[in-house]
Amino acid sequence: MPEPTREDAGIYIKLLDISQSGAQAEARRWVLGDFKCASYEELNAKHAVGSVERTYLTSVMAFFESVGVLVSRGLLNEDVFFDAPLGFEMLWPMVKHIIADWQTGAGDPAAWENVQWLGIRMDSWKEQSWKSKLEAIPPDRPPEKVEPAIRGFQH
Repeated sequence: MPEPTREDAGIYIKLLDISQSGAQAEARRWVLGDFKCASYEELNAKHAVGSVERTYLTSVMAFFESVGVLVSRGLLNEDVFFDAPLGFEMLWPMVKHIIADWQTGAGDPAAWENVQWLGIRMDSWKEQSWKSKLEAIPPDRPPEKVEPAIRGFQH
């Protein structure tokens, strides 16, 4: 995978801005705080198509569906996305067990395919690529210079 670029940083900042503003922020608050469905059937029973809650869920899913297009096509570096606090790591465990039935129920095998791809790829990325930031400190920077800087960020 190529190294992240300034363009990746710009895309990330735009995505962060979108995720924290207006309707997307309101939808994200509900989904990440209150959404709980163990199955697609439960989703349909609790949150019918057209309901505010279903709209919140599909809005957040659509955001990550769009991001999945960018990441899967190499237009956004996956290290930047998977390491970013955009909330996908919280959404994925909530929806991964629903997507296959959603695709079947909607009669559209492509429904949420980029969300699904992102989730599977993220799980693999965590196992193969993720490193604690403290472990990723360059070897040319002695620990005694790093620890005071880290303590400065603690409250």
